[in-house]
Amino acid sequence: MSATLLALLAAASLAAASLFTKRMVGTYPPHQLIGPLFALNGLLLAPLLPFVHWHLTWAVAGLHLASIATLIVGSWCVFELFVHGSASAVSIAQAMAPLPAVAFTALLLATPVTGVQTVSAAIVSVAVLAAVGGSFGRLRMPHAVVLVAVAASLNGLLVVLTKLLTERGLGVAEIYVTRTGVAAAVWLALVPPRGIPLRAVPELFTRSSFQTAYFALIILALQRGSPATVQTLAATTPLMLLIATFVLRGRALPPRLVFASCAVVVGVALAPH
Repeated sequence: MSATLLALLAAASLAAASLFTKRMVGTYPPHQLIGPLFALNGLLLAPLLPFVHWHLTWAVAGLHLASIATLIVGSWCVFELFVHGSASAVSIAQAMAPLPAVAFTALLLATPVTGVQTVSAAIVSVAVLAAVGGSFGRLRMPHAVVLVAVAASLNGLLVVLTKLLTERGLGVAEIYVTRTGVAAAVWLALVPPRGIPLRAVPELFTRSSFQTAYFALIILALQRGSPATVQTLAATTPLMLLIATFVLRGRALPPRLVFASCAVVVGVALAPH
């Protein structure tokens, strides 16, 4: 399966996970959800661990630690956005991530970033931002801008760090279970889930299934393609959310969504496949 298709499937999985996350943060203490969700994420792929050929080097350990720190801080930013904004507004960070991904790819990877990749990332980011702008609810704009900028930058960095791990031969289970397992332990220690009842487990499990599918598909796509290209394709998540919302409600798409959709198609077409 191509990196393009994997990244687009990842975007669809993240869209579904975002809808579940938004619903849960309105029902349970938001930050208490993070630890259990990370734990469930890791457990979903834990059955693959006996088949993993472990890579135990200082370089791999350093990349793991950087990825874990990025994930821990990034998750806090994302859940802050979920508390105050719609699922579409939160995914603005996903729409912005291609630009940091391009920058971090140029800085950290030997693979050069082409002008076409940069233009593609910019088109997709601007188009999606135009579609979802103004949907932050009660969150003050300066606060929202900072959170989105940090979340987008960390998301872009996480993708590039993941690419570096795949270049060293690590597979999906070794990368993802290690990362989410440690992140879960940190979050569970910092914010124990005392307010999350057992009856919430099925819903948490469903959300984790979509979120894990997203990350697994992203890792598989990164094994086949450039971080800049993969992140650009994955940035279509918020547009998928908005279009699905209007379709399910039986309403015609507003002009800004039609324009954004066309622009995203152009941006995705420019992305190297």
